[in-house]
Amino acid sequence: MPSRELRPLFVTNSLSGGGAERSTNIVVNALLENGLQVGLITINDGHGDLVAPNCTVFELKRPIHGKFFSVVAAFIDLQRAIRIWKPNFVVLNCELPELLGSFSFGKFQLIVVEHSSVPWTNRVHLGRIVRRILNLRSALWVGVSNHLSIWNVQLVPDYIVQNPILDLVEVKKKYSGQISRLVFIGRLSVEKQASWIISLGKLTSLPVLVIGDGLLREDLETQSKDSLVSTEFLGFVEDPWKNIENGDLLIVPSAFEGDGLVPVEAFKRNIPVLLNDINDFRRFALPEINYCHEIQGFADRISQFRFNSEKFVVPESCVEKNMTNRSPSDAASRWIEILSRLA
Repeated sequence: MPSRELRPLFVTNSLSGGGAERSTNIVVNALLENGLQVGLITINDGHGDLVAPNCTVFELKRPIHGKFFSVVAAFIDLQRAIRIWKPNFVVLNCELPELLGSFSFGKFQLIVVEHSSVPWTNRVHLGRIVRRILNLRSALWVGVSNHLSIWNVQLVPDYIVQNPILDLVEVKKKYSGQISRLVFIGRLSVEKQASWIISLGKLTSLPVLVIGDGLLREDLETQSKDSLVSTEFLGFVEDPWKNIENGDLLIVPSAFEGDGLVPVEAFKRNIPVLLNDINDFRRFALPEINYCHEIQGFADRISQFRFNSEKFVVPESCVEKNMTNRSPSDAASRWIEILSRLA
């Protein structure tokens, strides 16, 4: 049993939104089941997630497009939540939590989780300042994959904890036959390169399904109309996998990733998938057929196997290798081990 002295408080951008938020929700629930007193702070307002956190949650509800004063208000609310919870560990996930957490104060150890291979892309100078402050405060660094280094601080994380995924249904669908639709799942932000799927829809004359929301949605809708590509935008969906049908091909065109939970879940569900050929995805060690270089490479691969979508289903042997240490209980055990050692 874990020590009663362990009282971590995790901080994320929001209740939902991406892999960092989903994995954190799974982690806090697993820690709670293991007897820890664990809390969660979510900074931005937003939708609930498919995985609802069962622990104590402090929702700060900052407006998602709020300006400077909304950040100041969120910091005051975060500090109030810290004073109420009295944690001995504060675990920061992603940029806004890092920013606010770097100025927080109290008797606790700061732990920062690196979720991306290229964090702080839009605010590089601010990121350098924040990480310098965190380093001066002796923050510890956790990577969600052993291929990640800690940007602007050190080469190697102090600890590795792979993001967990939920146990999936035992009966898996079998996807085969003609490719009839291209699918994108994820945040509509620059690094995800969702515009590629619109271009692919035009090149292959296939309809497109976009699941997710973000700052670039309006631009993507305009691109779709201008390109005369039949595109359905579903926006945020708690369980995007319910919308996947036979004939769908998942396209993951990210310029960079951290852990890459969307493709990992697709592997597990036997969903045909094509990935951008980047180092962050090469670590999955998939067959060459699942990797494509640039938009034209995707289009050529789709044309080559247009009537054999099953070619893009990841082999079971590769799936098993990529599922190692990804259960909620595995993540909870690793976090308990780390926190107990630090305590």
